[in-house]
This record gives sequence, C-alpha cells and structure tokens, in this order.
Amino acid sequence: MAKMNHPYESYYVKVRPFLKSKREEFQMVGLNAVTEEDIWGTLTKNKWKRPQDNIHLHELVADIVTFSSNQFMTFQMVEAYKSPSLFEPLSEEELKELLKE
Repeated sequence: MAKMNHPYESYYVKVRPFLKSKREEFQMVGLNAVTEEDIWGTLTKNKWKRPQDNIHLHELVADIVTFSSNQFMTFQMVEAYKSPSLFEPLSEEELKELLKE
C-alpha cells in the first residue's frame, strides 16, 4: 500500500477506479508489473509533492487521467539513479542491518 501520511490519502478510495484504469492502460503498453499503489506513490512523490490545501477531487482525477507511462518511467529512472549503487561498499551500519536475524 502507498504511504499513508500524504495529505491526499483521504481521496485514495475515491480515485481508486481511475488508478485501476491507469494501471490497465500501462499494461497495454507493456508495463505489466505496475500496480495502482505504484501509480499513487509516484503521483504523491512527484506531481503532488507540494499538496494544495483546497484541492478538489476532480483535480486529482485529472492528474491521474493525464499521467503518462513516460512520466511514470522517467520518475522511476530518476529514483533508481538516486538509490545507492550496488557496487559501493556498505557502511558498517548497513551491513549490520542486512545481517541481523
């Protein structure tokens, strides 16, 4: 499930049919592993990272409907580049976290 601390989280249930439709659209272009939660998470971290106080439901729906697979993939690529490199050595703290039982 998407993070539950975004100001628009109360709209999630209402916009879920539009997220489902967008997921199906993404599947038609070959993005089969994308979930509704992935789309919601990308929108909250990217398009809605600065939430408006008096947002209307139709504005959120419009953002979902116009959200493209290219926008989604661009955001995912940027996030992947931000993540730590697999070839960098781990810090002692990271190593402990990995090896704890």
